[in-house]
Amino acid sequence: MEKLLKWSIENSQNASNPDEQTSKRPDPELMAQLFGAPDDAQLMKDSMTIILDPTVSIEDKEISFDNLEMLVENLDNANNLENLGLWQPLIEQLVNPSPVLRKMACWVIGTAVQNNPKSQAALLMYPNAIPDLLKIALKDPSKEARLKAMYSLSSAIRNHGAGYDSFKNAKGWQVLTDIIKSEAERKVESANVPENERHLYETDADIRRRSIFLLAGILSTEPFEDKIDMLRSLSAVPSLLKLLHIEGSSSAIEKLVQILLLIARSPAGFTDEEREGIRKGLERAKTEGLLDMEESSGDPELVAEWRQLEQEIDS
Repeated sequence: MEKLLKWSIENSQNASNPDEQTSKRPDPELMAQLFGAPDDAQLMKDSMTIILDPTVSIEDKEISFDNLEMLVENLDNANNLENLGLWQPLIEQLVNPSPVLRKMACWVIGTAVQNNPKSQAALLMYPNAIPDLLKIALKDPSKEARLKAMYSLSSAIRNHGAGYDSFKNAKGWQVLTDIIKSEAERKVESANVPENERHLYETDADIRRRSIFLLAGILSTEPFEDKIDMLRSLSAVPSLLKLLHIEGSSSAIEKLVQILLLIARSPAGFTDEEREGIRKGLERAKTEGLLDMEESSGDPELVAEWRQLEQEIDS
């Protein structure tokens, strides 16, 4: 009220002196509270009420989820999910029979925890969260839900040691390497496969690239050797080399180069056969314009990494 009174006095004075008029406006949140409009916390609770209402259509629930996702883009709102008791019902939507609602739940979770240590920690208070996200990422019938699940996992793990530990303990490495291996193989479409299982028999560029970015994000922080050992123990390196030979996205190729450079610098390094595979993969990427080795036109830092990888495999 004091802020509103001050604003009123200032604008009254400006009105009497046109030469000093300003376009100051009162705080929108203050005005909303004064005139009875719901604040963000109430809007978040209202969104969840609609999502949980069995009489509301999937389409309307999706709109409410979309509104909630926009609200939690705000750091304070994301951190308020726990105080409002919204984390539990949000995580429960990960097993909703509707693929649309599973996708939206993944999206909201990913946005809430992205670059947000407090919300990353809050998510881990619910032991089902990471395992349920992993299940969706691995085999959900909805491609969109799988993509959003991997986005959520990346946001939950990045720069968060406890999040990585939870991922590791939930057999996240097995899930991620299974996805990478399956996307590295050229699968054959079968007419007898039901539509909701087709993704198990076909490669998908979006899933493949999202898995590459998720792996690169996990490998961007220490402990590097422990993570490289996990890749080796799960026989994922041959699949990464296959991806280097089939991937058609320059951004995904860049991430693969960064991953392979970390492996090259590890104590185990590469075998002679793997080195030859990398040479051929890099040559293909350069020939097809997926790898720009010219500092004048490419990112100098990335160019340096690419050249370092070539030096590593030639040494």
